[in-house]
Amino acid sequence: MDINTVFVIGAGAGASKEANLPTGRELKDKISRLLDIRFDFHQQEHGDYQIVNALRELVKGEDGKNGDINPYIHEAWHIRDALPQAISIDNFIDSQRGNEKIAICGKLAIVRSILDAEKNSILFFEKHGRESATKSNQ
Repeated sequence: MDINTVFVIGAGAGASKEANLPTGRELKDKISRLLDIRFDFHQQEHGDYQIVNALRELVKGEDGKNGDINPYIHEAWHIRDALPQAISIDNFIDSQRGNEKIAICGKLAIVRSILDAEKNSILFFEKHGRESATKSNQ
């Protein structure tokens, strides 16, 4: 392959549950929480801060001025509201093919969810020294 590709295997049916990785339903629930981005005036009260920061960087103008993330927030809510009925996050993004904002919000949430899940799984290890509890207890 000429491009960077990430394969996510086993989330749907829970094949990796024994490694403390989420099932498909748990992944959808986590993504919904991450994309439940809400503000009280200018203070973020819900949703994932890193996703919001990534969206802010995305819409920043060439002059360095902040752009409007509201269209992305509305698509994040669209994902949040639709996921309970969707087969999977991948299926939902595919069904919205052509909607770049949904693709970006969905993919950001997938990455955040999987990185967090891996960090809390028994398979996690740090490259630089500390290993997971499983490895260090052996």
